[in-house]
Amino acid sequence: MTNPIVALAALLVSILVSPAAARAQQTTIAPASCERLASLTFPNTTITRAEVVAAGAFTPPAAGGQQGGGLSPALGPGRAAGAGPAAPPNAQGGQGGAAGGIPDVPGRVTLATAGLGLGYNGDRPNAQYRELPAFCRVTATLTPSATSDIRAEVWLPLSGWNGSFRGTSPNGTGGNPNYTAIANALRDGFAAVSMDTGHRAGDATWMRDPEKLRDFGGRAIHETTVLGKALTATLYGSGPKFSYMLECGGGSTAALAEVQRYPADYDGVVVGGFAAYWTRQVFGQAWAWQAANQSATSFVPPEKFPMIHDAVLKACDARDQVRDGLIENPTRCAWDPKAIQCTGADQASCLTAAQVETVRKLYAGPTNPRTGEKIHSPIYRGSELDWAWLIAGEAPIANAVMRDFVLADPAWNIRTRPVDFDGDVARADRPELAVMNQVNPEISPYVARGGKLILAGGWANAIVPPGAIVDYYQKVRSDARTESGTERRTPVHGAWNERVQRRSWHGHLRPARGDTPMGGAGPSAQRDRGIAGRAWQGGADPSALPLSASGDLPWHREHGRGRKLRLSGGRSMTRLRARRLLLVGE
Repeated sequence: MTNPIVALAALLVSILVSPAAARAQQTTIAPASCERLASLTFPNTTITRAEVVAAGAFTPPAAGGQQGGGLSPALGPGRAAGAGPAAPPNAQGGQGGAAGGIPDVPGRVTLATAGLGLGYNGDRPNAQYRELPAFCRVTATLTPSATSDIRAEVWLPLSGWNGSFRGTSPNGTGGNPNYTAIANALRDGFAAVSMDTGHRAGDATWMRDPEKLRDFGGRAIHETTVLGKALTATLYGSGPKFSYMLECGGGSTAALAEVQRYPADYDGVVVGGFAAYWTRQVFGQAWAWQAANQSATSFVPPEKFPMIHDAVLKACDARDQVRDGLIENPTRCAWDPKAIQCTGADQASCLTAAQVETVRKLYAGPTNPRTGEKIHSPIYRGSELDWAWLIAGEAPIANAVMRDFVLADPAWNIRTRPVDFDGDVARADRPELAVMNQVNPEISPYVARGGKLILAGGWANAIVPPGAIVDYYQKVRSDARTESGTERRTPVHGAWNERVQRRSWHGHLRPARGDTPMGGAGPSAQRDRGIAGRAWQGGADPSALPLSASGDLPWHREHGRGRKLRLSGGRSMTRLRARRLLLVGE
């Protein structure tokens, strides 16, 4: 069996419920009904607010504003869910306050340019707070353990509830509710929840508390989901018909925890970027940082990344018989950076001998120097525009997780004591630390009750390299306890914002005819509302459904070529690759 090719550079999804579900709640809820929710009592729960937020009146707390979605930093910070301009590079959000700024790289596609948005919105921008309908906002503090301190938000539309429920999670290491994603869910008519994963942004001490680790590792989203569904049933008189999660990056921890540990919570889960193997992923990030920062001569300036990227494309682009700015399968590209080594003095158009060795190490990926074991997924050729966050600055996530979680040494710093890719990996593999990971391939309880799972990732993502999601998918497929035939690999061709044009995850599928460029304002775009992926419970084969690709690139089918579609605005999306969706639970 050939390796599955990972889909969607970072899966962008927006759910459009079936017409029947959209009619599930036509009644307008009285404000007093919302306010009465404050008097309810639940185990280990303190409701701190239950109030009506008038249409367009929501303002996130000063410490909040988390941008959700788990996108590759190659896309830049984009636009937060508010009325203001694009967020500055080091604005709160993105990676839950832990990632810091994203250095600019020439040629990098931005979210604003692409017409996309954090939070899986398909071709739509993020919901602006001023555009939100009136809703009932409930905030609560959840304490399932003596040291737990989970801050949860439940947003319930006062009219037009679509009958479904959506859970959302912050990205990175959490620290704030994901206001962007919960706003997007509310705009689409969902009863929705979010939480801060059990700690505040900027606090690193939580990684030394076993109970807070359990909260981050899935208990926080589970407890929030239980509360949210109870409040939904109370306010509307019935619980949600279907429940979904659409997460990526750090949010994949919460989503996969629901699949693996709490299989009754959700009916459909999309994971677009696998960052749930914390005790190994941090070594991948540390490997890249140390390779580039071991000496003054080993560092590769970000200004050279486009030059390296262009050399990779020149070498490997046409191997699929089409020169289109796409590398069909980077695992088959063996381009050696020595091909652009300087013959004389260092220049912007070439790499020094030391820089060549750095680039080779980046492509090789983290390995144990004693055993040769692969520690985590390498980053692939074609991902060069995504390297700046990895090797510039202070390796923020790797530094924090190594210091406060793996080593539990507040004085540790990657600059003064390099990571040991043998001994430190052994320390990270201790059973008591595994609670932070969500890599259990045994998901038969979730599949058996009809749960659906879409796994996706991007070849060009260097922060969340796609080999990790392929490895997890293969383990799920080979797990003897998962019913045979419940997983399949379905090709999805094109780049980014692809739409499986379907009416419902659970209802009858009515594929739209023809192909509509993403970002368009025509009737098809308005009708489909940017559906990027549902699931397949209506009985149709996802690979047979029409897809719309966005970007300045040809649309490939399994065999042969498709026609070229251009992104609204004309900017190329060819830097970010997409090839296949991995579907679990057919």
